[in-house]
Amino acid sequence: MRYVGVDIGKWKCRAAVMDPEGPIVEEFTFPNDAEGIHDLASKLTTEYRVVMESTGSVWTTLYNNLDERRIPVALANPFKTRAIAPARIKTDKVDARILAHLLRGDLVAECYVPPRELREIRAPVRHRAGLVRMRSTVKNRVLALFDEHGPPVRVLGHVR
Repeated sequence: MRYVGVDIGKWKCRAAVMDPEGPIVEEFTFPNDAEGIHDLASKLTTEYRVVMESTGSVWTTLYNNLDERRIPVALANPFKTRAIAPARIKTDKVDARILAHLLRGDLVAECYVPPRELREIRAPVRHRAGLVRMRSTVKNRVLALFDEHGPPVRVLGHVR
């Protein structure tokens, strides 16, 4: 079994590969795009375990790609990871190494990731909820402007 810690960035990722005894055997950077992710995934087999932190939404493409290839992948909770292994020097290289060490020691505080089918169902629901929130915000701003500068506005039959 080999352990891979991946520090994910918006444009590039840093990976550290560790063997079962603990030494880092390989480190490399790859672009966080379809080609870079495909190159990484093609290097890995089911003999590898991968860990990455959930950083915004940039982790999803890599996670999905590895999951499709049946490569065991863990999504680390970044807040708990920082509490378990605080680093005085934070670089992509150090973060990838720390993640690999935590995975090897079975110390990763994992986030729950639902099955792919459920993630695909939740995505449009989550998107719609965001649009509804945005619409409410815009309506409230317009009404606030009318309250401040304009004539009374009828809202659901009541004068504001």
